Amino acid sequence: MTSVNMTEIAIVNSIGACLMLFLLLTRIENKDKKMAGDRIFDIMIWVTFLGCLIESLTFVVDGENFPACRAVSYILNSLCFIGTCSVGFMWCIFVDYKIYNSVKRIRRKSRYLIIPLLVDVVLNFINLSGCGLIFSVSGDNVYSRGSLVILVYVILFMYFIYSIYIVATAKENRLHIRFMPIYYFVVPCMIGTLVQGLMYGITIGWTAVAVSLLFVYIQSQSQKVFVDSLSELYNRKYMDYVLSSIKNDGKSSIHGIMLDVNDFKHINDAYGHAKGDDAIRTIGRMLSDVVPDNGLVVRFAGDEFIILINTDDDRQVDDVIAELERKTEQFNSSMQEPYSIRFAIGCGRLDMTSGGVEAFISDMDRAMYISKRRYYQREGIDRRRQRTDA
Repeated sequence: MTSVNMTEIAIVNSIGACLMLFLLLTRIENKDKKMAGDRIFDIMIWVTFLGCLIESLTFVVDGENFPACRAVSYILNSLCFIGTCSVGFMWCIFVDYKIYNSVKRIRRKSRYLIIPLLVDVVLNFINLSGCGLIFSVSGDNVYSRGSLVILVYVILFMYFIYSIYIVATAKENRLHIRFMPIYYFVVPCMIGTLVQGLMYGITIGWTAVAVSLLFVYIQSQSQKVFVDSLSELYNRKYMDYVLSSIKNDGKSSIHGIMLDVNDFKHINDAYGHAKGDDAIRTIGRMLSDVVPDNGLVVRFAGDEFIILINTDDDRQVDDVIAELERKTEQFNSSMQEPYSIRFAIGCGRLDMTSGGVEAFISDMDRAMYISKRRYYQREGIDRRRQRTDA
């Protein structure tokens, strides 16, 4: 490796590492409680930072001769290949979570999304035996690519393409229309990977990932206006945006479920506002886990939430409510918190020919308050019975 090339490699990877340090410091200054998506993004930053450093080291040790040099070269290059596919895997998980806000969903998805990554890990471990599947290091400690190195690039591109599919599928549901900066990440990464794959000695791959992550971070900041910071659900502003888009489209098969937390004031009064905030976060996770792929959860106001479902099947609405009731009973019976969660529920269907969006929300609101009155009437009867029995 010539000194000129080594200088270029050091400069390019230093730029990538510095960008990731900048992002890390920026995110450390953010005192907000980090959700699952934030943690995944932070891991991607760390992997990219280390990838820039490790890749530079692989070129430093290439062709050198010192004790255990060949073993060090094998380990460093293996870490680079594993890290490359790890970023692709985490990117898919990150994209899915940012759209659907469901930890349960990404746990389910990761079961099969991790398979290509595991294939990459196994191949690299086998490669440590010196068989040269992915790469080989000669007795003079000179690196060369193996016959199956292309498989690593195929796995990475599979992850990139699948992330595009996630966004495209979500937009087809007409509820997840918020711009996800998918191409801000995928396009630079694909170009960087192709250039590095075709021209050995040009190390632009990890720096391309670093630049892409910076693009995604900047774009994501502007999207926070559509997300409720406490529950991490979409907010009313985004719901209005979606419904306005559907209204202009002129077609509708949207069902809505409005939910209000019964006795939420009691949670704040009895256990403090910190527990009240915790209850909102718990409800956010609960609702995200029960909503189907063709659905959307919104924190409408305070302790009121709305689930929108794009379906012509009324039974799907009943299924969501049944699953939510099962989840709440499971939570309440676990007694993991001092408070219980119970919802007043009202349903409606968006009809553009009769009242439109305003009537849609009013219908749900009216039905929800009927449910709430029944709850308090029932609670009042139960309390009177308890006093009589006493």
